[in-house]
Amino acid sequence: MKLINHIWLGITLTTLLTNGRGHAAESLSLIPDSAEALSLAGARYANLRDASVSRVAPAAMLDFDRPEVLLNAALWRSDIGLKSDAGVSMDNDQPWVYPASFYAVFPLSSKNVAFGIGMSTPYGLGSEYSKTGPLRFQVPYESSLITTSITPSMAFRLTEKVSAGLGLDFMRGDLQFSQLRFPVGEVRLDAQGWGIGGFGNILWKVTPRQRISLVGRLPIRVDMDGDYQILGVAPTTLRSDFETSMTFPGSVALGYGFDVTDRFTIGFDAKWINNSCHDDIPIRTGNLPPPLKRVPLQYKDSIDLGTAVSYKLNEAWIVRSGYLFSENSMPDKYFTPAIPAYDRHIFSLGVGWRGKSNRIDATYGFIFSPDRDVGGNVDPALNGTYRHQWHVFHLSFTHIF
Repeated sequence: MKLINHIWLGITLTTLLTNGRGHAAESLSLIPDSAEALSLAGARYANLRDASVSRVAPAAMLDFDRPEVLLNAALWRSDIGLKSDAGVSMDNDQPWVYPASFYAVFPLSSKNVAFGIGMSTPYGLGSEYSKTGPLRFQVPYESSLITTSITPSMAFRLTEKVSAGLGLDFMRGDLQFSQLRFPVGEVRLDAQGWGIGGFGNILWKVTPRQRISLVGRLPIRVDMDGDYQILGVAPTTLRSDFETSMTFPGSVALGYGFDVTDRFTIGFDAKWINNSCHDDIPIRTGNLPPPLKRVPLQYKDSIDLGTAVSYKLNEAWIVRSGYLFSENSMPDKYFTPAIPAYDRHIFSLGVGWRGKSNRIDATYGFIFSPDRDVGGNVDPALNGTYRHQWHVFHLSFTHIF
């Protein structure tokens, strides 16, 4: 009963936090959501050892001796803006976001099977700009996409050195969009929906100190429906049904971990992401004409490359540091501040403390994107230089039963 109470508390807190203005990613791309995972940003797949492995690399759940419950909370501060070629500027008016997540792992006494569950906000985007800015008719003054995933998983042993993990990803999407119309009025879109995907993992312990982890994720198509409103052009608000769909990318990742000594560990990750599956976003409305028939994306596939190290100071304390490069996937032609994409460099530094029954981890991360010069956009008003940085702080608490 005590274990069930801890799990329910974690789910409740995570639900409350993720229902606010929280996004685990600043664009349509995955960001590590636990403090340990962020500190190992470039080497998670073979080296991560907190309960978020139930989603990241579930085969590693067999390394757990006792059940664990993990609660993550984060504070993100953005610095996002545009200086257009026409000489006008705008900045994001909502710089703070507060993502959260929850995970639990339950190993069986046989050490041959383990189960996990997670609740997180793996993908998301959000922006808020002035309603009186110079680009108010080109850029939505408020837009957000929040995804919430529930990810049950299991791990099982194949041989003495090889284990496997499988999981399902039940994803809910919540899309909101508000933009002014020229010369008067505004449009609002609000839709929700569900999709389902899956993921798998093979972990090979090559030697007692070396391991290789292969992780594959299927794409997830989320079909959403809701309301479309036109305000300010008639005595009453015009309303219609609204439908759209988005496909979140599949990926294949390979991780290598090496315990150089009993204290020092190093790792490397490489991942290919099938971003081209995003395709265009259709806009289907009922009795009212849509603001546009589709949102063109034409994303390209991309890669992530990274590394990370950790060092055990003693039995209780550990320090970690990581680096991850994430390649831009959006062409200049269809770039939009509402769905931004950039080359990203993630630098992280974290510390962890482990007691007999509890763990606390804290990590600072700097997500640096070089200024992006956009030219040749289908909307010339969006050509210009884009600035995009994040300062993030993650705090994680683990209870071990």
